Amino acid sequence: MNIRSHIMDRAAKALADADRRNLALDDDERALINCMAKGYQSVMSDEALVRLDDIEELHGIHSRGLKRPAMPGIKGASAAEKAGIKVHYGAHGEVYELSPQSKAADVTKHGEKPPVGLDRWLAATVLGDQCKDEKALEYAMDVKSLSGSTSGVLIPAAYQGEWIDNVRSNMVLTAAGMTTATMTARTVTSSSIVSDPPVGWRAEGAPLNAGDPTFELQNLVAKSVGVRAQATAELAQDSPNFGAQLLQVMSRALAREIDRVGMVGTGQDNQPRGIINVPGIGIVPAVGAPSNYAPFVNGLQKLMEANVDLDRADRNAIMSPRTWGDLEGLTAQDGQPLMRPKALERMVFRPTNSIPNNLGATNDESISILGDFSELVLGVRMEAVVEALRLQTYASNLQIEFIGWTRVDFLVRRPASFVVLRGIK
Repeated sequence: MNIRSHIMDRAAKALADADRRNLALDDDERALINCMAKGYQSVMSDEALVRLDDIEELHGIHSRGLKRPAMPGIKGASAAEKAGIKVHYGAHGEVYELSPQSKAADVTKHGEKPPVGLDRWLAATVLGDQCKDEKALEYAMDVKSLSGSTSGVLIPAAYQGEWIDNVRSNMVLTAAGMTTATMTARTVTSSSIVSDPPVGWRAEGAPLNAGDPTFELQNLVAKSVGVRAQATAELAQDSPNFGAQLLQVMSRALAREIDRVGMVGTGQDNQPRGIINVPGIGIVPAVGAPSNYAPFVNGLQKLMEANVDLDRADRNAIMSPRTWGDLEGLTAQDGQPLMRPKALERMVFRPTNSIPNNLGATNDESISILGDFSELVLGVRMEAVVEALRLQTYASNLQIEFIGWTRVDFLVRRPASFVVLRGIK
């Protein structure tokens, strides 16, 4: 028996024994064992097997009886990847929660791996009979995904995770540590932390003083975001890597817009609400034209005063390219580049065009966002759609429009974990 089969068998037996005896596994323990039982690559590692040993010993679970095979040959994920997969159980099924290093494609597998990649399937689907990739066209026909209807083509379940991963890989919020959660329904109920709970000492028999509410209900409500691209029929048919190019350009465009609403979305006009419009975030006001790094140190101070650990608070600052250029161009009195203070040595300045420069009353201000970005959750509905449309001018110039859209929403689980530097000129 190979190691993958061993892990899957062990985990399945562990779940069965735990359920049979009504053992109280916590959510993380059950999520890990469930992922192992399903054979997800992210938990096919020796570390995960050791963790299973610990869980079995803690709860008295009996699933052994197999000699553990040697581990060589298993490409285990990093500790960050394994730690980033959690499973929640709700009315509509399992919700997977992923760290930036984890892949949606690893935890949303459906049956056997398709015979062609997402890019080749995409080209065959949007080009139809004009596609020259016979194998991809045959598969597209088999799964009945050839485009042409006005309602578009739902990307097969086998590709949904890869589609989302392509978008996530182009997002600055992913690079900063954003959490991604799969949505099993249009609306998923969650909660956010509105305040830290009070702690007090009490005399024997005396009551604890009640504080303000700590949690409040929040909903992730899937909202549609779409991208449109155009090309001539000749170019689409003759380019050997058109599917890969189309996938990349759509992913980048979607990523840029999803990044934007995740940070500055208004919550109106069918778009999610971004970090800066969530009540309870910290503010460093009226920064002005950057002349030193003091506003970023002030932001770190506010985060620590809000009980954010320094080793999470000092990792990332997202800003516009204009702000990034101004900071990188700062000089000391001797004309040499201005050194960052020690508190900012680890901080990665992440420029993105998703941060605008036309904010404020004078329409010339920008922002920068600091914080623990794992507290920002991107909810993704696993039902992306693609379509190819012939434009009204198709008869004269053979122009085709390619459309792709997906459904997402954002949730800030703990607003106090973020600080926004406002009024950057």
